[in-house]
Amino acid sequence: MFVSARAAGLFLVLSLIFFHITASTFASLGVVLPAMIAELQWSWTEAGFGFTALALFTGLFSPVAAESLKRLGLRGNYAAGGAAMTAGFAMLAATHGLAAYLIATSLLGAGFALLANVPSTFVIAQTVSARRRNFMIGAYLAAGGAGGVAGPLIAHALIEGGEDWRLYWRFAMALMLALAAALLIFADSRFLKSTPEDANASAPEADKVAPREWTLKEALRSPAFYLIGGALMAAYFCSVSVSSWAVTHLTGLGLSAGFASAMLSLHAASNAFARAAGGVAVKSFRARYLLIAGLAAEAMGMLALSFATTPAIAVVFALFEGFAFGMILFATTVLAIEYFGLKNSPAILGAMNLFATVAMLGPTLTGLTGDLLGGFSPIFIVYGLGAAVLGAAALFIHNPNEA
Repeated sequence: MFVSARAAGLFLVLSLIFFHITASTFASLGVVLPAMIAELQWSWTEAGFGFTALALFTGLFSPVAAESLKRLGLRGNYAAGGAAMTAGFAMLAATHGLAAYLIATSLLGAGFALLANVPSTFVIAQTVSARRRNFMIGAYLAAGGAGGVAGPLIAHALIEGGEDWRLYWRFAMALMLALAAALLIFADSRFLKSTPEDANASAPEADKVAPREWTLKEALRSPAFYLIGGALMAAYFCSVSVSSWAVTHLTGLGLSAGFASAMLSLHAASNAFARAAGGVAVKSFRARYLLIAGLAAEAMGMLALSFATTPAIAVVFALFEGFAFGMILFATTVLAIEYFGLKNSPAILGAMNLFATVAMLGPTLTGLTGDLLGGFSPIFIVYGLGAAVLGAAALFIHNPNEA
């Protein structure tokens, strides 16, 4: 499966890093923030700028990750990412003012981009056999999804247990240092030069069109690039909005706060499952069909959220929207590699992830709608219809390598 035992160790460490950085940033910052706000006397608006900085710098540094991997090499890129994350966690643990908080979340966003799926899916693809490539990418992405499940639980247990919120960030810093050190042990520059057999061997028979290695400039001229990027943007837009406002929306519809919080946990679990399931399903179904399924689930999940006046409908929302995000993230990653080749995939995936920076507008737009209309259902319906339109457009996407 792996080209060497060292490559297997590298995969394990990369997966643990993705688990940790997902758990300790996007998944748990909102859980720790109330304790920080209470001590530091910030407003919710001021605290919310941290989420904006985190999302913005993750998107902006996604293309940088590709260039960093190319110029700094395997060890250099992950050392830089680990240093940025460690510094960010250290600043959060020591922060006493808004400026330090915003610098810290910006560092975490930059570090996240340097460590997460843009460079790591390329590294993994270089260290496993082509027939197992998509499965292992799915397993790697599922590790990040699992972090989304575990992060809030760990943070909540720590805060509710009476521990200082600064301890949580110190713990995150120490674990980041340990994982970065472990990665430097397993990293080998030769992994970036290896090319497993037929890069398209893992695709279904119908998709085995000989790919060429597209440059980013060439990919930018392909309609498929923008549809894949648009699907990724929709997934992040809906997911960030759900994370920010779903509990408020569900409680406003009459469901209990405890049940609403449980729906977010179910949402995260469904997300993690979809990423792993994609790695299995892609052996039998085209990645394009998985993308369409993800967008259809996105539409159904957001529409269910709009009318989630009963627990049963809320469960439908959590299962479908969680599945949607995980499957879209997996399918867009696989499609980018299958359509545009492996060699320049970090640059192409990084450019696609720039679409995700638009997602930082989601919570603001959703909140504004709630203020103006007295509820969130109308905007969630719009999000669902937007996903449905993208799903319909994906029916016509084709492999740009086909004649």
